[in-house]
Amino acid sequence: MTIGFAVFAWLFVATGSVLRTHYGWSRRRVMDAVSVATGVPLLAVGALIWSVGLERSLTVWNDQMALLPWGLHRILGIVTYLGIPPQLPIWLTVAGAILVLFGVVVPLSFKRFSRA
Repeated sequence: MTIGFAVFAWLFVATGSVLRTHYGWSRRRVMDAVSVATGVPLLAVGALIWSVGLERSLTVWNDQMALLPWGLHRILGIVTYLGIPPQLPIWLTVAGAILVLFGVVVPLSFKRFSRA
């Protein structure tokens, strides 16, 4: 699990490195592109789970993958059984929105102030 998370986190570093070395992008432009590329899927998944409902989303996912014993997640509720905070979809949506805003709005404001 630790190695998988480390490899996933390294993906963002590798993407930034490729954009910087092969395409000649500045550090600010690389950070903006990587934050938008990270924030958009996070925002979309958070909004989808929030609109459908966390309990229903995890129940459907468990039905497909059979992670928990059959029926146990339906009796106890998967969110309660695993101790997942019910506010998780809101946190994901807010984190994705912050990353997208950081990647889109901040560069636009720098461009506007640098022209003046």
